[in-house]
Amino acid sequence: MLLHEVNDSFLEEVVDFKKARYVILPVPMDITTTYLKGTKFGPRSIIEASRSLENYNFELDYEVKDIVFTANELELPPEPNECMGIIHQTVSDLLMDDKIPILLGGEHTITYGASLAFDRDVVFVIFDAHADMKRHVKGSELNHASNSRLINKRNPVVLIGVRSLSLEDKKDLEDAGLRCIYQDIVDKDGSLSELVSSIRGKKVYLSIDMDVFDPSIAPGVGTPQPGGMTYHQVLRYIREILSSSKLAGFDISETRPIADNNTTEILASKLVIDIVSLNEMSHKI
Repeated sequence: MLLHEVNDSFLEEVVDFKKARYVILPVPMDITTTYLKGTKFGPRSIIEASRSLENYNFELDYEVKDIVFTANELELPPEPNECMGIIHQTVSDLLMDDKIPILLGGEHTITYGASLAFDRDVVFVIFDAHADMKRHVKGSELNHASNSRLINKRNPVVLIGVRSLSLEDKKDLEDAGLRCIYQDIVDKDGSLSELVSSIRGKKVYLSIDMDVFDPSIAPGVGTPQPGGMTYHQVLRYIREILSSSKLAGFDISETRPIADNNTTEILASKLVIDIVSLNEMSHKI
């Protein structure tokens, strides 16, 4: 297992790997990005931003302490398929150690690599502005814009917050039978309650592409799209999902640092704290 260096740990906590329930795995992959480059710097910027935050969630009265271990950044080759193999094996090792993996990206393709380590019954709930159903991009099927399609070959996929797709993508979503909660209906109560009913009692992996948020609160992403979700909307969904299912792991991808504006990585760091807090409190007896 890759040990962390003290100066690179989330929240600056020195945590015993054996005692940790969660392991942060920084995955600096930025190979198939098709618009704005720089997501490979996302993991480190999120960890650095975490040092400016408090680890106490006052709404839940819960402090994230001594349960999140931080691994070193993965060293990745320039070939995407080889990257998938490394991510797959590393996440598999974490699962064998009975840890809940938290991947920090990096382009969204990291979610596909992680998915290969999970059983086929794990539901992948993906928050994303894009459908990511492209069949090929620049001649390759393995691409951040094909993420949902690739994962759905093995695991059930639910998409939340989508507001950017082609007509072909829409047809492919329907043909594949994927549940998609588009941005314009995220606030309709029926959409959330139906989702919760469909995953109740199941194992769930959460994937948050930071472009699901409105770019006014998360400008530092690879492919920003206007009109996204608010932080409270995303947390509302996550809270309800975790209250009815078992968290298998999660990732936060597509953070692209911007000079003199660390709003996006602050939001991503807070999201890690809040997801861990919500998960711990959801199943606390």
